[in-house]
Amino acid sequence: MAILLREQEQLIAVKLEDTYATDSEPTGAEAVMVQDITINALEGDVAERNNYVGFLGNQGTVRLNTWCSLDFAIELSGSGEVDEEPYYADLYKICGHSVLVTEDEDCVYSIADEDQDSATIYYLVGVHRHALRGVRGTLTLECSTRAITRWRFRGAGLYTPPVASGLSGVNFGSVNKPLPWTQETATVTLHGVTLNAATFSFEQGQPPEYLALTGQEEVILPARSGTAAIRCREAELATANWFEISRAGTTGALAMQHGIDVTHEGRIFEFDAPNVDVSNVARSFEQGIAYLTLTCGIIPTGKGLDYTFTHR
Repeated sequence: MAILLREQEQLIAVKLEDTYATDSEPTGAEAVMVQDITINALEGDVAERNNYVGFLGNQGTVRLNTWCSLDFAIELSGSGEVDEEPYYADLYKICGHSVLVTEDEDCVYSIADEDQDSATIYYLVGVHRHALRGVRGTLTLECSTRAITRWRFRGAGLYTPPVASGLSGVNFGSVNKPLPWTQETATVTLHGVTLNAATFSFEQGQPPEYLALTGQEEVILPARSGTAAIRCREAELATANWFEISRAGTTGALAMQHGIDVTHEGRIFEFDAPNVDVSNVARSFEQGIAYLTLTCGIIPTGKGLDYTFTHR
């Protein structure tokens, strides 16, 4: 009888590599709770053999290279301790971030454009396991008053032949339940103005690229163009005329806090971008009232000074 591979039996485990593309062998202790998995386990370039041979027919192909891509979402949650990283923090690091942990205070993540980390990611469905080596990627933060706050990870890695092997020791018992993103637990300010936001998103904008050269095979992060978007209730023009702010190209700070000081200690998340413009303003209506979608460009003030985010 053929083995039954169930959708709910999918699993992801992530572990940083000591040496690029050398399997770090994640165990069940490195498993992460994810949603909406899409894996393309056999990406790459294929060339057709288009020779003239005197008769019709397909002549087959030659595979030139092979790599993998992976896309999934993970709930934003804290460790429960102000100076302890979330259990999925390796994902932050393979998306071009480094961390500064201050005892009894916080864990602050900033951009690391040099010496970027990589990871091995195991993807399992049932007892079939794909190992993606040398994985790097990009993150998108998705916040909504009508959904659980999530990170969306999009990554690429080097190909390893799949094997029949499970993963033991998986235990999510210590993972904290995510906080809802509501009028009580979240605040968003743009250019010093507090917004009544329905959604907030941040996108790193650094798609991973597979590089295949003689003597080198690697996934790299060659470029970044960060953006954010806020959908908020339209306020009086005297509070903020976003149309004129956008037209003038005015820049200012963007900040989002998820979690209440003291009450949610160890589970608070903050995002800060000191210099953003409002590249577009679009009006829409919901429940009979006007909303604005404010699209922002995150403009670095220097090398690697685009934004920071904090768990505390």
